[in-house]
Amino acid sequence: MSECRSSSSDTSKPRLALALQGGGAHGAYGWGVLERLLEEDIEIVAVSGASAGALNGTALVAGLADGGRAGALAGLERLWKAVADGSPLRPFDHQWGGPLFEPWFRRSLELSKMMGRYVAHLSPQLREMRALRRVVASSIDLNALTRDTALPLYIAATAVSNGAARLFGNDEITVDAIMASACLPDLFAAVTIDGEDYWDGGFSANPALEPLIFDGHGATDLLIVQITPFAVEDAPTSLGGIIGRMSDIGFNACLLRDLKALTEIQTIARTARSSDPAMQALAATNLHMMPAPPALAERGSASKLDTRWSKLQELRALGRATADAWLDGNADQFRRSSTLTDDDLPEAVAA
Repeated sequence: MSECRSSSSDTSKPRLALALQGGGAHGAYGWGVLERLLEEDIEIVAVSGASAGALNGTALVAGLADGGRAGALAGLERLWKAVADGSPLRPFDHQWGGPLFEPWFRRSLELSKMMGRYVAHLSPQLREMRALRRVVASSIDLNALTRDTALPLYIAATAVSNGAARLFGNDEITVDAIMASACLPDLFAAVTIDGEDYWDGGFSANPALEPLIFDGHGATDLLIVQITPFAVEDAPTSLGGIIGRMSDIGFNACLLRDLKALTEIQTIARTARSSDPAMQALAATNLHMMPAPPALAERGSASKLDTRWSKLQELRALGRATADAWLDGNADQFRRSSTLTDDDLPEAVAA
């Protein structure tokens, strides 16, 4: 695969733009997906991400710039090992406790999440995201993002004042920008950048798709790596589950909106020739989405808080397995056609 921005790219390979969704500790699932994609004979040409997707995207792009595929693999593992090493749940990462321990532990995480919004303001360390700041500072070389070998990267944050998305490019990505992209307002204080307060990018662009298509990267294919599924089999009944599902629906709303628009307009762009460069770019880009598997949703909302190394490894393995199955059924469509169409997206239910 390509390890830099190059005009001498192998034109026979798929040129893949990656859009990485966020989802707390479930970002480790995205880690596994990226590991599997790095084994494919493809050229990654641009990356966007929000929240945990921004963390994965930054580690991926910095690693590729520093050491190619091996550097990216090492960078992703270094990121998630730092997450686990700094986790307050580390003492609970053990095998003792019997069959009742894990259900009790998940319930405790749900309760701590619900209570956290009421007590977070009492902890400056939590409000200022100091633990996550240490993780990024210790595991990712942000200087690598501005090297000539770095791929274009976009990470999203949401302006508190008007709800608009702000996309930070390579030259703008700092620790503060990454914190802004991952700033859940019920736990963390808004991150101020250039006089503007920002919250989690998932509210407005989860993740951003437009720059991957319209900024001239020459992608033949755009792949969205979904972490939060659009649909679940059963409506939650517990308070923690209800709050988690409300959050999931909110964070998926902007992605669903963008995908509905892109798939509908792409159909038009491919049937009616246009001289508009944007329409031509959309017509030339095959759209794909790797849906979040049911097994990810079944882990529950508390799983997004569980940063124990053993659980991150389980998520990593699930990501690899999901990517392997998706590639087996869809990789032959790279450079040929979209595997995501309007028919694949949830429809409004008529009364």
